[in-house]
Amino acid sequence: MAHSSFSLPPLSTLSSSTYPPSAYPSPACFESSSLIYPALLIPARRTNEIQTTLKDLVFKEAKRKRVYPLEEGLDYTVEELADGYDPNKERKLVLTRLGPADSCSGRNAVTAAQHDKVFQDPTIKEMLLSSSQEDGSGRTSSNGKPDIRPSYICLPASPYSLLSVDQVLRRIMPSHNDNSGEVRNNDNSNPLIEEIPSSFEVAGHIAHVNLREESLPYKYLIGRAILEKNKPKIRVVVNKIGNIENEFRTFPMEILAGEGLDLDLVEEMCAVQEASDPNKIQIKVGPEHQSLMQVEVKEHGCRFQLDFATVYWNSRLSGEHEYLVKHIVESANEELQLTNERHCIVADVMGGVGPFAVPLSSANSSHYYGTPIVCHANDLNPDSYNYLQANAKLNRCFSDRLFMYNIDGRAFIHKMNEEGVNASHFIMNLPAAAPEFLDAFRGWNFGSASPKKIPTIHVHCFGEKARGPEETSRVQTQVLERCEKALGCPGCLSESEGRRKNNAQVRIVRDVGPRKNMFCVSFLLPVEVQHIEKLVLGASDKRQREASGEESCPPSKKGKELS
Repeated sequence: MAHSSFSLPPLSTLSSSTYPPSAYPSPACFESSSLIYPALLIPARRTNEIQTTLKDLVFKEAKRKRVYPLEEGLDYTVEELADGYDPNKERKLVLTRLGPADSCSGRNAVTAAQHDKVFQDPTIKEMLLSSSQEDGSGRTSSNGKPDIRPSYICLPASPYSLLSVDQVLRRIMPSHNDNSGEVRNNDNSNPLIEEIPSSFEVAGHIAHVNLREESLPYKYLIGRAILEKNKPKIRVVVNKIGNIENEFRTFPMEILAGEGLDLDLVEEMCAVQEASDPNKIQIKVGPEHQSLMQVEVKEHGCRFQLDFATVYWNSRLSGEHEYLVKHIVESANEELQLTNERHCIVADVMGGVGPFAVPLSSANSSHYYGTPIVCHANDLNPDSYNYLQANAKLNRCFSDRLFMYNIDGRAFIHKMNEEGVNASHFIMNLPAAAPEFLDAFRGWNFGSASPKKIPTIHVHCFGEKARGPEETSRVQTQVLERCEKALGCPGCLSESEGRRKNNAQVRIVRDVGPRKNMFCVSFLLPVEVQHIEKLVLGASDKRQREASGEESCPPSKKGKELS
């Protein structure tokens, strides 16, 4: 009744500490005759209601039903039919299995399903209790039994073709957790895995994972599972093998599966006894993979071309790109209604390949005519700059709406101020270091700007994750203090008066790790910075500015498409 038995050889018996690609089990190894799941018998008329209430506990598997008719002999008897019981008025709702199943067979499997931990869930316990009140207040079915009662069901196991990446990996990798009943016994005595690495980021035809150390011995098996379950969209699976430490926000990668992986070479490396460290067995992404790393992604009506190996792109920030673009457009619309300005200006300090600048300035955007926005977008990475130019042309960003620069972020901020580019918004999307770049605003010349023209700064950064609501204020204060320290005016953002005056807000962008979040800090540039000594740029910053050949004149009245 359990999964077909298969077991990888113990890691201790391998020549190296990494399973080779050839160790991936055949599809037949993942299949079995049947599996037993816990279930609830419920009134047919309440099926939708109860499914909604138990949405996190019901059986979920692709192309599989979760509601079935009752079974004669298991859920009711012939005698009950003779007494007028109608089984068509009830349904069997399959629940997820919270207890292990692979160790059970025959009656043991039935007993395990009937006593599964899912029945200890407070919501289910309350349903069962309310239906079986001994004082007669409970609701009953036509056979006199409680109208909600526990049962079980035997379902044919899904073929390999219908299994998800998570289900496949749970049968390969021994895990501490078993929330779906898909975990095998740890027959080979390998260390248990804390977290099954079934999630990945997609950029075009590339699947990108960031494997923890504990999963590295299985990396080629993980890569193949992702590849096989996402063909033909995914052509290659890569793994990050270092931190984003360089100034261009890129990181080294290795190929785990698909195009670009030399299977013979990997098998040979895995067979070498000296290769005791999985990190020493790698097919690194290099210049020979340049064409393979070139992708095109679509995001919110725009197309972006990029080289995944040489520029920074994170598909998990798609929601943030959309949110901030929408926020800026709404803010620009309000500003233009209150002023005589022809357009709103946005400066994107670390613009990358254009996820903010392109949708803000594209002639394809719905706000192009009603809310004109001019963008000045910069990135230090020459490859990002080149792709920014290509994406501007691809999305019809005209030369009077999008100005592009390839200089240091601090030099770019100085350039905007010195040349009188009165931006209403500055976007600083460099989470690892953006707050420190705020020192470039020291000595800011506000000129004769009214309060309405004081720029709003949007800074992305990493910070500590609050463990509970009581820690939220402390975590937000830490982030604000980091920003105001770079600005050189303590208290201008973190203290209550400064926070109110400068409209400082801290927003969680996404969950990065167990103790780490990505934030967006938005605030009006404090007027106090104008009295602080201006930052003197280093020689390299000056050279970057001198090398920049970008036009600094105001936008022309007539737009033309970039060529």
